[in-house]
Amino acid sequence: MSGLFGTLNNATKGLLVQQSALQTTSHNISNANTEGYSRQKVTMVADNPYTLGGIGQLGTGVRIASIDRIVDPYVNNQLRNENSSLEMYNQKSDVLGQLEGIFNEPSTTGLNNNLSKVFASWTYLGSNPELATAKTMVAQNSETFTDTLHHMSNQIDNLHKGTVQDIEKNVLDFNSKVTQLDSLNKQIFNMTSQGQAPNDLLDQQDKILSELSSIAGVEATYDKFNRVSVSVGGQPVLTEDKINNLTVDTAATTAGQLKVNDTTIEIKSGTIKGSQEALVEIDVKKQDLNELAYTFATAVNKVHSDGGKGTDFFDLSETVDGNYAASIQVNKEILNDVSKINAGKNIETVVGGDGTRAQAIASLQNTKLGYPVDPSGIEYDPDTMTIKNQVGGSTVAGAYNDSVTQMGIVKQQSDNMVDSQGSLVSLLEARRDSVSGVSINEEVTNTITYQSAFEANSRIISVVSEMLDTLINRTGV
Repeated sequence: MSGLFGTLNNATKGLLVQQSALQTTSHNISNANTEGYSRQKVTMVADNPYTLGGIGQLGTGVRIASIDRIVDPYVNNQLRNENSSLEMYNQKSDVLGQLEGIFNEPSTTGLNNNLSKVFASWTYLGSNPELATAKTMVAQNSETFTDTLHHMSNQIDNLHKGTVQDIEKNVLDFNSKVTQLDSLNKQIFNMTSQGQAPNDLLDQQDKILSELSSIAGVEATYDKFNRVSVSVGGQPVLTEDKINNLTVDTAATTAGQLKVNDTTIEIKSGTIKGSQEALVEIDVKKQDLNELAYTFATAVNKVHSDGGKGTDFFDLSETVDGNYAASIQVNKEILNDVSKINAGKNIETVVGGDGTRAQAIASLQNTKLGYPVDPSGIEYDPDTMTIKNQVGGSTVAGAYNDSVTQMGIVKQQSDNMVDSQGSLVSLLEARRDSVSGVSINEEVTNTITYQSAFEANSRIISVVSEMLDTLINRTGV
């Protein structure tokens, strides 16, 4: 179309295009602080020209080629993966912090201090074998020691259960978000198949995918319609036409393991992975505590009972599944009658002033009993009332301190990884924002640009209107 009507058509198109551009700019400004929003840009191109015979091509105005999300898929994918690792270290550090609180070392109320008091009371009894209060002190300090073991064991069990429950909750959240993602996939497909760009839906898709990855490291692939398929540990949980729910094992021996379609999977990152790694540390510390309880009680019993000839000092008979820390007790016979504590070498006929057996038990403080525990490895010599030192072994207190130290090292490593990973995530977020973030200054500049173009097109329409009025109403034969 040429002539005044062609010019009018060009100006009308210009008005509509600048109006759409202004609307997009307004949308960007409105969502400047919206989490997960990617700025959008209007791409304008010249409309198809009109060929005028004998003259050539005349322009027919402007049209919108597309409204695009400004994103860097590589940065988004990298940020998603690194944030998943950050969440793993955060969760692991948090649980290990609670585990450290249970051990509460060093302190005046911790297990190590209680153990020292037990040995000190045996030393005091060795020097005062006929003093009833000395035997009472041995019984009471030993009972405090066992009570502390019970409390710590129960707290560790509760922390283990709570961590498994966290995994279960995260699995529920994960499955819920997969369902949301499936719904988004359908909406995105409907719009994309019609040639439309579902920019805001794609932002939501990225946001949910990031949340999924924070829970459990996922692998994402896209089809030509921008639908995303998600896999966890190599097993698909979301495809174009199917959802496979993530499940968690709660059995005692496999608590916290993940499954998809009854297939056990291993994940590499995410909050759930942090919980799983923390569970391993919890189980190790629980085993360390059980070994300490068993080793200490067995060694004391062998010396106190003279190799099984007399009364055991500690009772381990109610132990279930090797949970010695939760079941160890001072023998009730001894608690009811402290005179049954064997202080002298002869356990059948008490010899006045003889505290050699009590001293022998006190000397266990410096005896290497060996870790991990081999029930047949604790050898007792009735002549010297001693436990044979095991090659490569450790004292009870030494093994406990090593366990606490190792826990502190693992916790510190997790904290260090949180710091370094947090810095990396912050760097990637800044890089993503530099690409996809909304710049208010830039959008204000665009607003002025589109406004000026809108006003100029309006002026052209006004001029053409005046020209048409002159042509129609002021000319004639």
